[in-house]
Order: sequence, then structure tokens, then C-alpha cells
Amino acid sequence: MTASGLVIAVLILGSIALAWSALMAAQEQARRAAARRCRDLGLQFLDESLVRIRTRPGRGRSGRLGLVHWYRFEFSADGSRRHGGVVTVAGRAVRKIEMEPWPEPGSAEEGG
Repeated sequence: MTASGLVIAVLILGSIALAWSALMAAQEQARRAAARRCRDLGLQFLDESLVRIRTRPGRGRSGRLGLVHWYRFEFSADGSRRHGGVVTVAGRAVRKIEMEPWPEPGSAEEGG
């Protein structure tokens, strides 16, 4: 391999490592935000995990172009029924948290 080929290979691997690091940082931000929201609302953050459902180019709050990630998570009000939510992260900043409606524990809807 020539010296220029080696430099190109190192640059490509470095770019991949940076992209992976940014993706993991965004996912961790989303996980912490979902867990905090659930805790603040008195809900259970189920499985302590998220699933990335979409990634697209977009603009963050500062207007800079970057990637926007959407992560799905699940929560429960009483441990018996699962409800879904979505965390949107632009760069490393949480943009929005959306949650499905859930019945309050002991409500008439809960009995099924």
C-alpha cells in the first residue's frame, strides 16, 4: 500500500469512528432524556433502552446542518401495559419527546 493509500485509509477509518461516536452520544442523550421524563412523570422507563427508528439530515437549534435521529422507547404507568414514546435528537441536543397517552393507574380504561 502506498503512503497516500494509507493516509486515505486512516482518514476513512477516522471518519467512521467519529460518526459512530456521534451516533452513540446522540443515543445516550436520548436514553437519559427518556428516563428523566418518565421519572419526572412517575412512570416506568421499560427495558432501559431505545431503538433508532430514523436518521435524516436536518438543522439543529443553532441552524447548523447535521443529523437528526428519532429513537423509540417504551414506558408503563403500572407495569402491566406498554406505551410508546419517541425522542428526537438533533446533534447532541434533545429536540422533542413525544409520548402516547396512558391511563392513570386505577382509571376505568385500565381494566380492559
